[in-house]
Amino acid sequence: MPLLSALLIALTSLQSTQGAEFATLATDLQTEVQARMADAQAHPAQSAPQLTSEDTLYSGLTELSARAMHLSLLMERRSGPEDLRCIYRGMAQDALDQRQALSNAEIRSDRIQVYTNLAYLLDHAAEIGPVADQDDIAPFTGVDPGCPRGPLR
Repeated sequence: MPLLSALLIALTSLQSTQGAEFATLATDLQTEVQARMADAQAHPAQSAPQLTSEDTLYSGLTELSARAMHLSLLMERRSGPEDLRCIYRGMAQDALDQRQALSNAEIRSDRIQVYTNLAYLLDHAAEIGPVADQDDIAPFTGVDPGCPRGPLR
């Protein structure tokens, strides 16, 4: 029985930190975005380096999107507030959209607005991520804000 109790405690602690890990990832990506923003501003006319799936920011945004979608589904399973489900889902889609915008940029100055958008997204992700870990989160109120369900675009 002690082994089962230890396993349950470990699983509970793992589940209760998903929001904090999401926020940590967002904070780490903020640092990367700030560095790239400074480089783009210093060399705006240079060609933008191609982004591949191995690129730190590209892969980080992919991971952020997956984790945000997971938090959205977690809110749904917990019957948490519908607006939080929508916020996390929106962050998942925004991360993919901004990743695509970075890929489409031809020169570094084209990426400056994308970096600004990412800084805003990541700031909010770092702020709202830990809310998913709260045990006493308010239940669904019955008001559906109308955000979509199903796969991301």
